[in-house]
Amino acid sequence: MTALNLYKIGIESKSDVLKSTAAILQEILVDFIHRKLPYRRVARLTGLLLLSGIDGTHAHWQEMVLHYLANKRQSDGAWVDCEDTAWCIYVLQCLGEEPEVLERSKKWLATERPGDGWGYCQRDAPCIPITSVVRLLIPALSDDLSSIWLYEQWLRDFSSPVRLSYKAAWFLLSQGKQEKDLRLGEQTLKHLLVDQREDGGWGPWREHPAPTDCFSTGIAMWAIASSHSDNQTDEALERAIEWCESHRLENGLFATHYIEEGSAWIHLGWSAALRRLNR
Repeated sequence: MTALNLYKIGIESKSDVLKSTAAILQEILVDFIHRKLPYRRVARLTGLLLLSGIDGTHAHWQEMVLHYLANKRQSDGAWVDCEDTAWCIYVLQCLGEEPEVLERSKKWLATERPGDGWGYCQRDAPCIPITSVVRLLIPALSDDLSSIWLYEQWLRDFSSPVRLSYKAAWFLLSQGKQEKDLRLGEQTLKHLLVDQREDGGWGPWREHPAPTDCFSTGIAMWAIASSHSDNQTDEALERAIEWCESHRLENGLFATHYIEEGSAWIHLGWSAALRRLNR
């Protein structure tokens, strides 16, 4: 079961702390549109806010985002590459775009895959993150071919000496429903829990020299919160929340490059963790 099934759009954050983070992220979103910043930053930020539980259909920025992204759509229905197109389709769909208008974009995305999975375009090799984004955000395109490809690709990665935490999280979030996927999912969840750092967050992998980062921590929290709950997963989420609390700036954001996206990933993971913990 994917996180999109577990957490329906429209559930507001339960934490007063997160309300201030959500508020400033939405202010940034409006500012991005006024300043005509790249549409992909608008689409990604909006998508992460929607996934975290914010109801975009009643937001003051709904029409602004709808028009901004719709006007960036190319004549073939795409937004440059597969990843951007998946995010834009998801956002427009959540904000009330007519389904028939989005069909051309979905058809483009369905035919742009270089194999059974998705890369940036037909000329690019498929990869776990983009394939997972498409499967997760556009369930209609989550077919058996991409499920098998994702399983086999992550199994190869999982068997290697280095397992990237964000790839493990993407697999958990978008895995198929076959028994073999679920078995690998159990192993992947255990690995992600072991990969948590002493400070409570995640990096590219536990021993990577780079410090704990917002993207790795946010997506790991989201994936763990979307998996089955037990004492071990709950404890991991509690420790991750402590990391979030200790690294949150006074304005509600987090010190990271592309501060709005990194902060939005933490907001998503933290929101999912709070819901899982019934807080």
